[in-house]
Amino acid sequence: MRRRDASAEGASSVRLACVHVRRGDFHESCMHYEEEARSGRARQWVVSHFERGFSCWQTDAELELNLQLVRANAAANGNVLAFYGSSDEPKVFTSASLHQINVSKLQRWASRIQQLESTVGGVIISSQGEVQKSALGAIIDQLVCSRASYLLLNIFSTFSQMVIAHIGVRHSEKIGFVRDLTLSQQGALGVHVDFWRRQNPFDETKLLGVSVVWDNIALRMNQAVGIVPETEASTSTAKSQL
Repeated sequence: MRRRDASAEGASSVRLACVHVRRGDFHESCMHYEEEARSGRARQWVVSHFERGFSCWQTDAELELNLQLVRANAAANGNVLAFYGSSDEPKVFTSASLHQINVSKLQRWASRIQQLESTVGGVIISSQGEVQKSALGAIIDQLVCSRASYLLLNIFSTFSQMVIAHIGVRHSEKIGFVRDLTLSQQGALGVHVDFWRRQNPFDETKLLGVSVVWDNIALRMNQAVGIVPETEASTSTAKSQL
């Protein structure tokens, strides 16, 4: 019997989507980034992230809106998403605002991970809550996410950058080690990478002093006064050291 082509019949294809949410002490880091962006002596990449509307710390409402947008974009391409969530505080995925989105988490396999860490001589974890904090848990999350077709990541987080690095290394003949994927690279690999965005990136109270103007029907953001060029910043090759 010949196998039916689901896409030919208009049926939806189920794709894996990875969602990475930073919590815990990352809130303090995000506050520092905002203060730096307002300082007039900010590194170029810090201001660029805020200019483009990217979010370092997300409210529950922003989590919900971003997830809905990713799901809608996937649906427009005939795909249904199965969400896998990675966070240092997994309870974020059980918030009331996300009750309509079912997200699988690493804690579901906590007992197996405990056995594996014990077998390989790693640090034995004593509770599900510690799974995400273990080194093995972080590596597993990165590897799972690197296999996803859709990714919703935090552009300020090294963890998110490592997910992209895993993708690039796995396709070393095409990409190699990278911290970001261009749209053409994403198209070649069949992946869609998005980063958390603010609910209203053009809210004047959140623009951090950056001037936003329309130029020939295109949005253009003027560089804030006092921005330190990337070449002058000592951390130009170490973006988002968190």
